[in-house]
Amino acid sequence: MFTPEQDALREAVRAFAQKEIVPVVGEMDEKEQFPAATVARMQQEGYFGVPIPEEYGGLGMGKVGYSILAEELGRVDGSHVAIVAAHTSLGATPLLYYGTEEQKQRWLIPAAQGKRLLAFSLTEPGSGSDSGALKTSAVPKGSSWVLNGTKLYVTNGNEAHTVLIMAANDVKKGPHGGITTFLVDKGTPGFRVGRCEKKMGLHGTSTAELILEDVEVGPESVLGGVGMGFRAAMTALDVGRVSLGAASLGGMQTALQQALSFAQNRTQFGLPISEYEAIQFKLADIEMHIQALRYMVYHAAAHQDAMGHDPTKWSHAEREKKTREAAVVKCLGSEWASEAIDEALQIHGGLGYIRGTPIERAYRDARISEIFEGTNEIQRVVIARDLIARGP
Repeated sequence: MFTPEQDALREAVRAFAQKEIVPVVGEMDEKEQFPAATVARMQQEGYFGVPIPEEYGGLGMGKVGYSILAEELGRVDGSHVAIVAAHTSLGATPLLYYGTEEQKQRWLIPAAQGKRLLAFSLTEPGSGSDSGALKTSAVPKGSSWVLNGTKLYVTNGNEAHTVLIMAANDVKKGPHGGITTFLVDKGTPGFRVGRCEKKMGLHGTSTAELILEDVEVGPESVLGGVGMGFRAAMTALDVGRVSLGAASLGGMQTALQQALSFAQNRTQFGLPISEYEAIQFKLADIEMHIQALRYMVYHAAAHQDAMGHDPTKWSHAEREKKTREAAVVKCLGSEWASEAIDEALQIHGGLGYIRGTPIERAYRDARISEIFEGTNEIQRVVIARDLIARGP
């Protein structure tokens, strides 16, 4: 199923994760600190540019390679994979798809090379699932733009060097024509980080509020054209939703391994609990979902690779099929992962509820996957509307 290069990537990431990430995850989670040292090492390894073509500083391994990365990181820690995903799926992908050559030289190449961390900012206090109802404004000033507003829940928001900001250039037009994406560098006057949220899980990530007060940016900061921001955002989310499914796949595999090992070594009533049918059925259900999700993730990733990275060459049908596949992978993957980790915790009994155990941390980390990158309710809307429009 995979090429020798893809298998080599998997082996390298798995070895890296065991050596560099596993030893620091417990302390990171307890102290709620951004894992700067391991992020720097991942950048040095090229992991922040896996799907980006080599001509733009990446490893050129496409969405399949990127899904392998997400799966292997997802095996060991949700925070690390979320940091990479916010940068790569949501930051670098729109630059690759919609950036001018000048923008790619200025922002994409250093991002893919690990020299610049990216973030993506769409959500606001009044717009979550209704992502087109933005209040952050973009007002023209000569050839420049002035941005004002507040953004919420920005992964990497505290550490990113550049943030892709979606703002309303014309509220009357709504999402299609009325939203523009801007590349805003940290240090731009009027642009600052507000509070960073305390969260149930993903303690290694910053989830930041961003405040824009008369932030002036030039025309070179407009990504994909005026009024095209919503399409750029949705295209990026299609990539992110598949990688989230891949990360969920990794988390499920670790949960199964932990549950199986515990069940084989935990004795009750004179037998290992793995001998009891109630436990066997839980293990079997997790394995069935792992097998199904693996095929869905890599089918969707391979389809995106086959489409290439020039949106102007995509047909409407291809675009809609890609979006539906990504929604299915994200929705089922996140729900199956939550179920698998919950059942694995149940198999661990009281031990699984103890703070600081890997399964307890995984339980907290997994819950957000049903919310971010589009809630699962929104995924079902996306799937149903496409079914109604185009059929099965």
